[in-house]
Amino acid sequence: MRNKKALEQVQLCVGVPAYPIAHEKRFVCYVLNTVLGGGMSSRLFQNIREKQGLAYSIYSDLNPYRDTGCLSVYAGTSRESAVKLVKSVVAEFRKLKTEEVPADELRRAKDQLKGSLVLSLESSMSCMSNLARQEMYFDRFYGIDDLIGLIEKVTSEQLQEQAREFFQGDSIAVDGAREFEWLKLSRNQLAC
Repeated sequence: MRNKKALEQVQLCVGVPAYPIAHEKRFVCYVLNTVLGGGMSSRLFQNIREKQGLAYSIYSDLNPYRDTGCLSVYAGTSRESAVKLVKSVVAEFRKLKTEEVPADELRRAKDQLKGSLVLSLESSMSCMSNLARQEMYFDRFYGIDDLIGLIEKVTSEQLQEQAREFFQGDSIAVDGAREFEWLKLSRNQLAC
């Protein structure tokens, strides 16, 4: 933890371990991340920012590496809202574990993910980076149709199963930038 007294906002990250980049369930993770916090229609944005007004900014991010990964939620909030925000994020984790994602929400997430994928390959530089990354991590090339097909195969049941695996109270970590002596969270408060 680094203490920066000049920060007005509390910057929080709530994270869980995730899969490495070449894991066979990576597309389930991509869709789960999109449902959770991958844009303005995501659960985090709609429920925590828009409905509850607990965050200035909130999103989730999937960071897969060669040997491990991390799914993290970032939020910029006020000191007064920090504990309630963390509890609300954990509640979203719990909801993903206990309730299947409705078909319309799953469709929106898949369409958003596919659109982002297509747009990310617009430039020559991004295409070359994508080819290099695929060669390094997968030892084969996945065309755009292959990737779209793998996204389309993801089901609500798979998302719920993945959420049950990832969102375990004993593996949830909370970190942030600002003085945190006042931020008291117990393992029980992170249980989902």
